[in-house]
Amino acid sequence: LHPGNVLIRAVPSQTNPKQVNYTIIFLDAGIATSLQPNDRKNLQDLFKAVVLNDGYSAGALMVERARYERCTSIPGGKHAFALGVSNIVSEFHDRRKQGLTLGAVRVGALLGQVLDLCRRYGVEIDPAMSTVVVSMLVLEGLGRSLDPDLNLMKAAVPFLLGRKL
Repeated sequence: LHPGNVLIRAVPSQTNPKQVNYTIIFLDAGIATSLQPNDRKNLQDLFKAVVLNDGYSAGALMVERARYERCTSIPGGKHAFALGVSNIVSEFHDRRKQGLTLGAVRVGALLGQVLDLCRRYGVEIDPAMSTVVVSMLVLEGLGRSLDPDLNLMKAAVPFLLGRKL
């Protein structure tokens, strides 16, 4: 634990509007990993496709870059998998109309759908990506408790499109 993992939050008193209470929050996802340049590129390409609402390309990338997959041996399997990912990404973007906030979007549920597709079509998730997925699930819950009104797209776009991951 270091100072960057500590947040002090001012919470107005419900009984006395002039009084402020402070809460100490410890931020730590408990998971650390280092991505190799190739893994970083794969992750950046995948998230870029998701942010740009190109779910079909995201699904195709997952198949093409998987260390093991069996969906290309199923007639129409790659297309069906990519279409499934496209539908999930579209669902994610449809929620933007309601406001793409941590309170409105359940990233964990959407990732669960993607993992189910991977299971059904035999697309192996890279271990480095698995760590990122688990970290996202942990941080989603933490973020929702800290700021349910945080706009995910506004927060993520500069990192995904403007800088390397």
